[in-house]
Amino acid sequence: MSGMKNRAGKRKSPGFGTVAVHGGEEGKFAFGPVSTPIYQTSTFTFDSAEEGGEVEKRGKDGFIYTRIGNPTVRAFEEKMALLEGGDSCVSFSSGMAALSAVFLELLKPGDEIISSSRIYGGSKLFFAHILQKLDCKVRRFGPYDDLKRVIPPLINERTKLIFFETPSNPELSIIDIGLIAGLSRKHRIVSVIDNTFATPYLQRPLGMGIDCVVHSATKYIGGHGDAIGGAVVSTKNFVSAIRSNTLQHLGGCLSPFNAWLFLRGLKTLHVRMDRHCETAASVAGFLAGHPKVGTVFFPGLRTHPGHRIAKRQMSGFGGMVSIGLENGRACRKFINGLRLCRTGVSLGDAGTLVLHFASMFHPKLSDAACRKIGADPTLIRISTGLEDAADIIGDMKNALATL
Repeated sequence: MSGMKNRAGKRKSPGFGTVAVHGGEEGKFAFGPVSTPIYQTSTFTFDSAEEGGEVEKRGKDGFIYTRIGNPTVRAFEEKMALLEGGDSCVSFSSGMAALSAVFLELLKPGDEIISSSRIYGGSKLFFAHILQKLDCKVRRFGPYDDLKRVIPPLINERTKLIFFETPSNPELSIIDIGLIAGLSRKHRIVSVIDNTFATPYLQRPLGMGIDCVVHSATKYIGGHGDAIGGAVVSTKNFVSAIRSNTLQHLGGCLSPFNAWLFLRGLKTLHVRMDRHCETAASVAGFLAGHPKVGTVFFPGLRTHPGHRIAKRQMSGFGGMVSIGLENGRACRKFINGLRLCRTGVSLGDAGTLVLHFASMFHPKLSDAACRKIGADPTLIRISTGLEDAADIIGDMKNALATL
């Protein structure tokens, strides 16, 4: 884990839109294309045996095999590193492949991690089905615990990293990034954050002292629901280790075409995120005032328990809203009453996506049975899209009228 620690303090960069549109690509491709070329090739050839050897040993810049590196993929990685304010980036075929690479690079059998209890379900399943086989124990804390008091007793000589999301999926809980960074430095463990919901446009954890950032690029980075991928941004040494070990040997590489789709998405990330944030705030305000809605989770609301922290560490509150209705039956009726908003498991798309977890993943369980396994039957997650906010609100108003 040498070379993992970042220096705290925000790093300056050009305007976000400038980096998103031009960063990492200037002067790299012949003839000045406005759209990055797609190097749709598996293999790269050389003029001599000696040249191939030089490239393989990193004595000369170049590419050998797309599983290890590709010009289009590299352009995406360099842009992501610039946007996050990190030294380097390595990309993967999915967000889960990226997260898995970080954990498998840092952990050996018998090691332990500390994790927030509020994280993406896929991450929880990775802990349960993969880390458990490696005899790696996971110790958990709640996002609104007194973290200075609760986290230190969870740390021992086997603890290697602390992992969290903020805002979290799906409850949108908020965790103090600087506080986690300080605790990880003090106890000499690696801090890892999933920054998918916020994106580097709204939140830059490396500048707050976090060691490693993971993304599901499938969501807001791509922004159009047409590509799956992931990214890890950290120090040059750690990213190089992941590229040489986990990426090369497990093979979860990002395809050149999907890298191109993500490059296209990044060109409009700042524009889209502004619209997502504005729409989510309007939708959350409407839902918070509706008599048939019990709870609204949105960091931009002053009633949200993490509002003050979110306001301090984010430049906007994001495009996600979650709500609680009376029971599972009401949730299903609401979902089925929607016409403009569509039901789907992902987020960050141009269209509004709504998900009732209990109906999707536990359709045969009662509300009581869902609660027993930790699935809130009353929770609905809303990923606000780029439609007009009034149209989204109108659709939800009509669906709520059926309850």
